[in-house]
Amino acid sequence: MEAAIEALDRSEHSFLELHETNLAASTQVSKLIALAMLGRYDEAINCGLRARDVFQADSDSLALGKIEHNIGNIYFRRDRYKDAEEFQRSARAHFESAGDLIQLTKIENSLALTLSQQHLTKAAEQLYEQALNRAIATGLKSTQAEIESSIGTLALYQGYYDRALDYLERSRRKYAELNLPHVLAMTEQEIADAYLELNLAPEAIEIYKKVEERFTRLGMHADEARAFAYHGRAEIRLGNLIQAQQLLSRARELYLREGNEVGAALVELTEAQLLQAKGDYISAQVAARHVETVLTTAGNPRRVLFAHWLQGDAARLDQKDVEAKTLLGATLEEARESEQPDLVARCLTSLGLLAAASGDNSEAERQFRLAIDVVEKLRAPLPGEEFRSAFFADNLVPYTELARVILASGAPRPGEALIAIESARSRSLVDALGGNLNVRLDPQDQFDRGLLKTLDEKRHELSYFYSQLNQHINPQGVRTPERIRELQAEVRQREDLIAEITRQLRHSRRERGGPGENLNLESLQRFLGPDKVLVEFANINDELLAFIVTDSEVNVVRELCLLSEIGAEVAKFRFQIDSLRFGSAAIRRHLPALTARVQQHLGTLYEKLIGPLKHLCQDRDLVIVPTGKLHYLPFHALYDGESYLIESRAISYAPSATVLQQCLLRERPEIQKALIVGVADERTPQIHNEIELLRTVFSESEVLMDDQATQGRLKDQCHEADLLHLACHAQFRADNPNFSALQLGDGWFTVSDAYGLSLHCSLVTLSACETGVNSVAPGEELIGLARGFLSAGSPSVLLSLWTVDDEATQQLMVKFYSELRLTGSPAKALQAAQVEVLRGKRHPFFWSPFVLVGRW
Repeated sequence: MEAAIEALDRSEHSFLELHETNLAASTQVSKLIALAMLGRYDEAINCGLRARDVFQADSDSLALGKIEHNIGNIYFRRDRYKDAEEFQRSARAHFESAGDLIQLTKIENSLALTLSQQHLTKAAEQLYEQALNRAIATGLKSTQAEIESSIGTLALYQGYYDRALDYLERSRRKYAELNLPHVLAMTEQEIADAYLELNLAPEAIEIYKKVEERFTRLGMHADEARAFAYHGRAEIRLGNLIQAQQLLSRARELYLREGNEVGAALVELTEAQLLQAKGDYISAQVAARHVETVLTTAGNPRRVLFAHWLQGDAARLDQKDVEAKTLLGATLEEARESEQPDLVARCLTSLGLLAAASGDNSEAERQFRLAIDVVEKLRAPLPGEEFRSAFFADNLVPYTELARVILASGAPRPGEALIAIESARSRSLVDALGGNLNVRLDPQDQFDRGLLKTLDEKRHELSYFYSQLNQHINPQGVRTPERIRELQAEVRQREDLIAEITRQLRHSRRERGGPGENLNLESLQRFLGPDKVLVEFANINDELLAFIVTDSEVNVVRELCLLSEIGAEVAKFRFQIDSLRFGSAAIRRHLPALTARVQQHLGTLYEKLIGPLKHLCQDRDLVIVPTGKLHYLPFHALYDGESYLIESRAISYAPSATVLQQCLLRERPEIQKALIVGVADERTPQIHNEIELLRTVFSESEVLMDDQATQGRLKDQCHEADLLHLACHAQFRADNPNFSALQLGDGWFTVSDAYGLSLHCSLVTLSACETGVNSVAPGEELIGLARGFLSAGSPSVLLSLWTVDDEATQQLMVKFYSELRLTGSPAKALQAAQVEVLRGKRHPFFWSPFVLVGRW
């Protein structure tokens, strides 16, 4: 840009020497762009106004339009939207007079962007549509990319996140193809903003870091400041308040250096959020009020509304109820009028919390239900599980608070409260099972095919590095820490790239939308019948409670204990299990003492979790829906002082009652043909014996062993099987649960690979270590292998919660399948198998790791 300015200045000087004043002034049209990119705004505007005087004197409409267009864009970059609109409208009139369609296309895009910032959305949408059609007709690919980016930004402001991601992705692809790194960075920053709105803060931060470096290198200080400001917002989301303050201070410094008062005010608005997060509600209100004045003058109504909401919510938290109600009520009406659904949801939630705090449960319930309606409409069209799960995780408050106020009302309605809890539980998995969410990645165009090819290459590379990590990597068979760190870095790099490409492929996807499946209590109760009871645990403000559903009634038991308290007890139990996980023969000689010790913890858990519910459950089989750390607890191993729970009843599990309902509605074919897959190694030496024994149980079986057990053959043959049994090494990745995997003959088979299967079976059994361990994301979204196989079509999945004992597992599996052929019920068969094993080995390590998820 510096070189461009020097060249243009020489050109101007030469034209003036030739007395060509119009041509000299024409050089300033491009000079304005360079000055603006360098942040020299006042110099640029003065330069532009001098050139405009020349063009006006010469009645040069085209040149006049170009210079006014660039002046308008400079005002836009300084967030002075009213000044920008004035110059852009004048430029548009000049281009119409000159009959220049190309320049008309460009100015209409700029003017639409300015109008959208002022919330004149209808006028902006009309201009965008007109400009986009012209850009396509005139073959202006870069302008088309610019317009698509602008449409995406407008959609983001309106809360249409699916449309935003779609258009921003279109723009990014065009800029990448045209090799325009500076505008590509701007579009990528908009994608990061969309991620931030969807609560994908870590993913947004990675993009902000990348574009910050690019803007700094290119000297694009306004864009650099904006990236720092939004990066700071993302750090606040993650609770990194010190880092957020540093980033915001850097952004403010850059904005003030450029004389951008509005940009600095936007930073102050984020700092007001930071103050609220720290509990300084008075300072947050003062800062938001100051910002409101600046933004109102600049004509930025969306941020003004946000400042209004922030003042109201800070007043609520500061217990200034009257002030809060007035502010939030007024903001709600303005947000509705200007069609800002995300702000509408914020206001409704805040008003609900305000009403609940004052004891007005009826009004609180009304507000929370309205907030939920808005959240559901925003969530429904989002493309892909990751976007839906992340967005939902940031909008759980109205759901849990609705359940709380229902239970706190004069006549508690446990059925309604359960439905409210279920509305916020495992919703993305429910969408996938119900057909409202497509988990497969089929190419839509040539660009997609290129991305999928890259994705396949990176998966092969990842499988190679996984195998390297699991082998002795130097001739002496000793792994060096340095080499392991290198391999781990290679693995993480590819995992991050795979995740990034997968998200990119999702951007342009269209989901079916709609409200999704809700829990039908009457239908569930019919499925339960007289023999089963569903026990769903829930957490409301750290209070652990349980809903008990039978075929005839719904009850709730409150105040079982604090969830944090029960989490500590679960951790003690898991410690006892881990003492045998890698235990030597010497440790196992102390089994009687170890068994007594673990039974003590299981007895405490029984007293807290099952004892208070026993009279409601009676002697029925249990279906457990856990919450939080309870997902890591085998309820069937709870101990009443004399026997384990599994000895008196069959027990199965589900991520949510709605997921269970989906599984129960699936067809379950009679098990005739089994596909048995086994890969043995030094850690799982008994797998060959296990497979041979299973051959005798299933006469019509296909067996894939070791090198034959490839991903390709699994995918080709699984859709014909009534039963899929996978016996191989597994690993749960707590750091990156989507990459939890099974080790097949040709590499690692991850959660996302499981999505690609087409299953029509009754049951999938994962006879390996830790196959049932999941990461529990907000909203009880379980991320692990179970999710992959349920999404692929299986109504039931049998998995393990820890490293299994080979000998005990072999005995359990043979008994399990023999009983399954007799009873047709996986839950009953698992009960019989576990009881048989525990008669010989009482310690739960040996017999209780396996859990049945889904249909019983």
